[in-house]
Amino acid sequence: MQTIALKINPKYAGRSQAGVVWAGLCLDFGDRAFPDPRWSDFVVVVLTWWVNALTILLRGNSRRQEVMFMEGPFAVIIEVAVAGAWRLTCVERGLRNVMKEQGTIEPKELLSNVVSCAEAALALCQENDWWSSDADALDSNLRALKMEIAMRTN
Repeated sequence: MQTIALKINPKYAGRSQAGVVWAGLCLDFGDRAFPDPRWSDFVVVVLTWWVNALTILLRGNSRRQEVMFMEGPFAVIIEVAVAGAWRLTCVERGLRNVMKEQGTIEPKELLSNVVSCAEAALALCQENDWWSSDADALDSNLRALKMEIAMRTN
């Protein structure tokens, strides 16, 4: 399995006039990134989608989830490949779906990584007084994911 990590860059962050928080966010494959190493997106909303998708996979309610990026035609498909491995397929949507990257990761590694990113996004909101209903949703869903993780490790 290769090293794959969802990365948030809080140094490149702000809040839109509508109150939506954005920051650098990409899926890092080591020498490549999806959608792009300098990508920014509505980080709190997108991370809520990641958290929800992983919760569904952990509960066994699905073997496949898709997480979109808001600022473009980009998606990550997360699939239970085999026991102990999830496959991530990065796709650019358009007239045709084009696979951009693909890799396999241990669920524990991805879960830990997404939890860390979500916590960083919430800290960004807290530190800058950018708390919103989006942050409330991420916070609530993150607590649910952490409970699911705890139930599976005990």
